[in-house]
Amino acid sequence: MSAHSHAQVATGDAVLSVRDLAVRFDSGRNVIHAVNGVSFDLEAGGALGLVGESGSGKSVTSLAILRLLPRPTARIAAGEIWFGGRDLIRLSDREMRRLRGKEISLVPQDPMSGLNPVLTIGEQVAETIQAHEDVRRGEARRRAAELLGAVGIPRPGDQLGRYPHQFSGGMRQRVMIAIALALRPALLIADEPTTALDVTVQAQVLELLHQLTVERGTAILLISHDLGIMARMTRQITVMYAGHVVESAPTVEIFARPSHPYTAGLLRSIPRIADVGQPLTPIAGSPPELDRLPRGCPFAPRCAWALEVCWREMPPLAPVEAALAAGAPQSGPGAHLLACHNPVAPGEVEAGKPLRPGFRPAPQPPEYGLVTEETA
Repeated sequence: MSAHSHAQVATGDAVLSVRDLAVRFDSGRNVIHAVNGVSFDLEAGGALGLVGESGSGKSVTSLAILRLLPRPTARIAAGEIWFGGRDLIRLSDREMRRLRGKEISLVPQDPMSGLNPVLTIGEQVAETIQAHEDVRRGEARRRAAELLGAVGIPRPGDQLGRYPHQFSGGMRQRVMIAIALALRPALLIADEPTTALDVTVQAQVLELLHQLTVERGTAILLISHDLGIMARMTRQITVMYAGHVVESAPTVEIFARPSHPYTAGLLRSIPRIADVGQPLTPIAGSPPELDRLPRGCPFAPRCAWALEVCWREMPPLAPVEAALAAGAPQSGPGAHLLACHNPVAPGEVEAGKPLRPGFRPAPQPPEYGLVTEETA
């Protein structure tokens, strides 16, 4: 099969298709299995959320897509990243520089780390435009002022000469959104874009992101640990744990019928107004050490649904039978995919444990803890 035909098969109507992506960090003493066989599709103009605890591989996945992994420590060990009929892993550094900012943009978690403190806001927005288009400085500044106005910054023409430290956190994040959307990219990656902001400003920034991406037809890959944000912003959610995709489904389906014990745990941990005064519901235990990933499902030590096979084998990501019976697709946007030997049954989410008579989770076997061999 040719590269062109392979691209057509891999991407279809998707603007981004990630296939079996694996990322490793080599410290010289040990190897961190940061991302392990991740696959997902993001349709053109769509909104996909990557959700999971800190250390689950969300941000590393986004850096791999942008080819911004720190060298020489990190490397893409395996997989394909198809965008616009091209496998980004095969592109040269020069080709990626042309692509970043123009076709794929990033809104980082901390706007202060994305803005240069010694350059004015106007210079930084105009620089993005001039780096990819042959326009004069005056025209670039005029467009920069228009962009600042579009993201809700008052008196945009007067703000061009100000520096990042003269803006509030919310205003700096608006500037980052303006820079990211300056050239109408096909894909916007937003990595925890509201983490450093207060609740009121968070809502404003999220609404702005949603409005502008819809107006421009830009697909958005939103990374967050906050399922509340995902409910508002995304059409599809991919749940990651220890570098693996454990569940992926339309947003409505994830909230209505979560099937993986980890997804159910995330939903149960969301504070509710009705539970004021009640203790929070955490997920017991801690994520595994990624330099010593054991065989089997990495969530098994924390799972109330664990079977004996869970300690031995990592289940493949496959369509949920109930979703298939309801007419859901087997792959791509709209599919409900699950990597679990013993899915959560309806009614067990609120209980936080299996309600099947006589069921007890399989205990940890003595040989558990043998480290997964590095094959990539």
